[in-house]
Amino acid sequence: MAYGTKQNMIDRFGQRELILLTDRETPPTNAIVDSVLTRSLEDADAEINSYVSSRYPMPLPTPFPPILTRLACNIARYYLY
Repeated sequence: MAYGTKQNMIDRFGQRELILLTDRETPPTNAIVDSVLTRSLEDADAEINSYVSSRYPMPLPTPFPPILTRLACNIARYYLY
């Protein structure tokens, strides 16, 4: 269950920022590295689930409230930094 997606991240923060945060290759690929982005999104989902699951039955029904997408993207971006 993913609260945020790659496209959500691009829409919120822009492709250029995500390239800067995820492209850790030598030499740089100048592209978003999906494995790095996916890991940060999974970590954000796990953090959200740790709070939500204490109050609500899991998995949550879809579609998710938009605030969960926003929080997942913000947390994932924090982890990328």
